[in-house]
Amino acid sequence: MKRMGAGLLVSLLVLLGAVRPLLAHGGGEIKIGREPVGPYKLTVWMNPPQPQSGKTIHITVGALAEDDSPLLDADMMIEMTDVNSNAVVVTRPATTDQSTNKLYYETDFPAPDEGLYEISVALTRGDVSGQVAFQTEVKTARTANWLIIGLVGIGTILAVALFLASRNVNIEADIP
Repeated sequence: MKRMGAGLLVSLLVLLGAVRPLLAHGGGEIKIGREPVGPYKLTVWMNPPQPQSGKTIHITVGALAEDDSPLLDADMMIEMTDVNSNAVVVTRPATTDQSTNKLYYETDFPAPDEGLYEISVALTRGDVSGQVAFQTEVKTARTANWLIIGLVGIGTILAVALFLASRNVNIEADIP
C-alpha cells in the first residue's frame, strides 16, 4: 500500500508539471505564429483561448527582428473590433513594462459582451508599420471553473488513497 501512495504522489507531481507549460507567457493559445510584418515576425497568444464576457482577456505578443533576435523597442497597439458593427470596443497598448518576461509585449482588458470580434495587433517601429489580426468569439461567462473542480477531485481521490494506505490494511486473500 505504501507503494500505491508513493505512486499516486509521483503521478500528481507529473500532472502538476504538465500544467506549468500551459502558463508560459501568460498562458493561452497561439492565435498567430511568426507572421511577417515588414521585416519582423509576430507571434500572438490569447488567454483564455475562449474569452467570456466580463472576464479578463490577456494578450501576449512576441516580436522577432530580421535576425530572429527579440524586438524590444517597437510600439504595439491592440485593438478589438465588433465584426458586425465595425465598432472599436478596446484600444490598448501592449508593452514590455506590463510583461513578466521582458521579451514579450503584454496587456489585459475586460472582454466585451458576447459576439464575434477581430483582435488586431499593430506594430510600429521607425518607418515600418503593419498589423496582424485574428477573429475570436466572446461567449457568455460560465460560473463553473472546471480546472478547479478537477484539481479538487484529484486531491480528494489522493487524500482517500493516502488515508487507506496509511491504515496498513492487509488485503491478502486466504488461499487454502
